[in-house]
Amino acid sequence: MVGIGGDEYGRKTALVGGALALVAVAALLAPAAASAADLSCSAAPGSEAVTVEGRSACGVRNDATSTAYARAIDSVAFARADNEGGAFGLASDGGVAAAETSSGRVGALSTGTDSVSIVSPDAGAIALAVSLERGQTFVGTAEEGVRCDAGPGLAVNVTTGQLCLSDGVRSTTVVVQLPVLPVLPVPALPIPALP
Repeated sequence: MVGIGGDEYGRKTALVGGALALVAVAALLAPAAASAADLSCSAAPGSEAVTVEGRSACGVRNDATSTAYARAIDSVAFARADNEGGAFGLASDGGVAAAETSSGRVGALSTGTDSVSIVSPDAGAIALAVSLERGQTFVGTAEEGVRCDAGPGLAVNVTTGQLCLSDGVRSTTVVVQLPVLPVLPVPALPIPALP
């Protein structure tokens, strides 16, 4: 994915930094006794949108061929998609969710205090991260893998077969060998001659 920073480290820094910036703005603008704000963010093709209200913030960015959706309820959510990709970030009750893709399908779901879900896999990947209270889940590139730490959570990269699961005490990470489906030959169909 081409973006801020130009390399994997720069891309991750930009994604996490953007989510943290939204948190900081929300915290600075929020009154001491704020009520939960329910925000939804979507944008027209080839644009971006950011909304901040109380302690909630959401943001999306997509190109002309992609869709991104974010929803934040007393939390922060971000989604970014390009090259015919689709991404969603959903967060509630103090969670942070961020998902980005290039030509893949990804989602991040985070609910509960101090929960964090970040999804930023290789181009074309299908991936999901879910975190419950205090859970921290991450889906990165094939090389970075998946992580589940702290509280309950699940992270899966369907494309690579990488999966982790945490119950809040123990965390297990596995790689599932996906079956290789045979490629069947497609017979050539005769093309009728035009009269």
